[in-house]
Amino acid sequence: MAKISIPCFRIKKTAGGIRYYWEPSATLKKDGWKAVPLGKDEEAAIRAARARNAEVAAWRAGDASPREVRKIEKRHTVDAVIAEFKKHRFPRLADNTQKEYAAKLRVISKWAGTERIDTITRQNVLQFRDALYVPRRDGVVRETSAYNTLKVLRTLFDWARTNEHCVGNPAAGDLDVSTPAPREQYASGPARDALVAAADALGLPVMAAAMILAWTIGQREEDLLKLVQTRYIELQAYEADDPAVYARLAGREADGRVMGIRLRQGKTDRWVGVPIVGDARRHVETALAGARKLGLTTILYDEERERTWTAPARVDRMTRQAQFQRSFGAIRAKAAATASASGDDDLATELAGLQFRDFRRTCVVVMAQRGIPDHLISAITGHQLDTVKKILETYLPRTTGMAMLAMDLTHERAPVQLARETRRA
Repeated sequence: MAKISIPCFRIKKTAGGIRYYWEPSATLKKDGWKAVPLGKDEEAAIRAARARNAEVAAWRAGDASPREVRKIEKRHTVDAVIAEFKKHRFPRLADNTQKEYAAKLRVISKWAGTERIDTITRQNVLQFRDALYVPRRDGVVRETSAYNTLKVLRTLFDWARTNEHCVGNPAAGDLDVSTPAPREQYASGPARDALVAAADALGLPVMAAAMILAWTIGQREEDLLKLVQTRYIELQAYEADDPAVYARLAGREADGRVMGIRLRQGKTDRWVGVPIVGDARRHVETALAGARKLGLTTILYDEERERTWTAPARVDRMTRQAQFQRSFGAIRAKAAATASASGDDDLATELAGLQFRDFRRTCVVVMAQRGIPDHLISAITGHQLDTVKKILETYLPRTTGMAMLAMDLTHERAPVQLARETRRA
């Protein structure tokens, strides 16, 4: 007998022969739905089971309710709560966070969108967890996606409880899942050089400026793309804690000026002027000249479409961010192909695995490799000190070069008397 896939339709062998039943799920049974015997006639039983399922669908939609079944209210379904959650919470979230939440909420909706949220049990959540961790056809378990979906589910239930859609949070507490390993990628020096060369080869100097800015000042992609030209200013000598530092920065520039970008650090809400020097300055000023010629207000822009990477409407912003990622993807592919053609497979592999977001981490690692203290790194990137320390603990390799740098700095910064004694010895 062919398997019949109809929700709640059951076939049982009895002493009197094959009999058919409609049996509610545990959730439906809790709401008052009763099992119904459907007799021995298969075709009639199938018609009856489908009719019963149509009644359930109408009940879930709030259009009808059998006398013995608890009335369902549309506003308490998971889908309805998701809609309310998005309406009230999304305006306070960044675009990328909204995009991430929306993707996870679609998965949750597919799982239980038509169910009343106050009927979802801990067991239901654990079954959902298990389904999320089932390997895909290629055998890969999408652990990060599963973990983040469960985090969004927990947040959704917390919001629903606060707004009296349910009395508890079945997704709270330990769900016996491990925290996914963080991304470990950062761009090495050869990788950074290869990406800039690829951008120049593709005729995308503004994209080169975007990458250089990202690994020079360590800001998030979204913040970089909306940087307005008025943030690029000349920094003044009185802003330096040490006049000698300002003099050294100015002395390295052909025009003797210290140019920089004024940033508001999100954690401290303070304005900080970050110097932009050398190669980074040349690329930024190339981008600035192009933007001004087009009448744009941002430093960085889409040079292929001659428009900013930002837009007032959220849908337009998301579209342009996707286009930015495609532009970066083309540069990455070009750089990896060039490295592979030259026989440097290790560099090609590194390039292929990089994402633009990795450049923020790269900024931290590069400065630490050059002996910059944690608190000074934090002043540029805006990270909290604890975050800087965690990044360095995870990603910073301890090398002979670093040991040499440490010893060099130790002697360079030694008191004069100590330096003299060292020379005499």
